[in-house]
Amino acid sequence: MFVTGNEYKFQVAVEALKPYGIELEQIRLETPEIQSTKVEDVAGFSAKWVSEKLDRPAVLTDAGYYIQALCGFPGPFIKWVNSWLTAENYVKLMEGKVDRKIVVKECLAYCEPGKEPVVFVGEFVGQMAEKVGAKGTTPINEVFIPEGFDRVESEISREEMVKFWGTSGNWQKLGEYLKI
Repeated sequence: MFVTGNEYKFQVAVEALKPYGIELEQIRLETPEIQSTKVEDVAGFSAKWVSEKLDRPAVLTDAGYYIQALCGFPGPFIKWVNSWLTAENYVKLMEGKVDRKIVVKECLAYCEPGKEPVVFVGEFVGQMAEKVGAKGTTPINEVFIPEGFDRVESEISREEMVKFWGTSGNWQKLGEYLKI
């Protein structure tokens, strides 16, 4: 079971696991998030919590947006920061900054009841836009330009973004792990 309320994330997972013959069930469940600057710790803790609570194998993902010019802010706290800051606030924070690089660390955590979580980490690279793009689902996707694109995520088709977010290799690593 994949614990996410995000249909977009679920679509990425389903597409990535098709070649392995693995079908996922989507479960919407609020999970506790520990405070850590490492997405691996956050995702691993939550996956273990879910697997124990539901007594089933569980998989979930967590991501951190590490803006280089802001010393890695907001990192794994992106969910909370997106609820406080607007896309305009992100642009304002970057005024005068030359280095606009953003590294997105995505962690996939898989855990079976009574066991320790197995985690896979992938990275995506992009840039902070100089101006806010089209209205999106979160403030960060209105200003994040993924590598290989010339516009912000909110202006890129869902199909293209599903392919982009599926390139971390994390779902493929899970597929190989579960085949063993």
